[in-house]
Amino acid sequence: MENENFDLDQKPAAANKDLWLFLIIIDIVCLCVFGFFLYKNLSARFFSPAEGALAALPAQEELAEADAQKDLSLEEEVVSAVKEQEAPVNNPAKEPAEEDPVVKEAPAVAPAPAKEQKVSVIVKENPKSDKYRRVTFRYYGEGKKVSIVSGFTMAKPQALRKKKDYWETTLSIAPGRYRFLYIVDGVNTPDPYSPEEDGRSVVVVE
Repeated sequence: MENENFDLDQKPAAANKDLWLFLIIIDIVCLCVFGFFLYKNLSARFFSPAEGALAALPAQEELAEADAQKDLSLEEEVVSAVKEQEAPVNNPAKEPAEEDPVVKEAPAVAPAPAKEQKVSVIVKENPKSDKYRRVTFRYYGEGKKVSIVSGFTMAKPQALRKKKDYWETTLSIAPGRYRFLYIVDGVNTPDPYSPEEDGRSVVVVE
């Protein structure tokens, strides 16, 4: 009887030992599972930003590369625009500019010789009378018959005598201002070497 009791007491002790062993194993498994989830949560909190930063780096590099490409394309557009402005415009309709014709200078013309001023009226004192002057008239020109007419001739023609290259006469005239004409072959002709007034030559006797 005592041996039977001892066997009965030994069986519950062995069963308890197996139960505690099973519980320990379950605890270990639970700790492993709990530790795994804890590690996962901790790694998600502390290591995900770094991973996000690492993931953001390629995106930033892509943005920088895109900006560089935009700048390059903009620079190429500016350069092409400048080249188009500097390039000469080919206008086939525009005719080439005509060259200025060569202006030929007119040959120098020698100036006409100055007309020789000849003395056609010579006034001298009259030794025989203080009231009159000795005035000599000379007509330089061609003609068959030459005479002079004026107030001092009483409106009557006074003939001139032919000399070498002129016609001449000397008259006694009182001081004053007179107008006169030569009559050359019947044509009234002013003296080309005396001043004129109203188509007649003028002489001043002092």
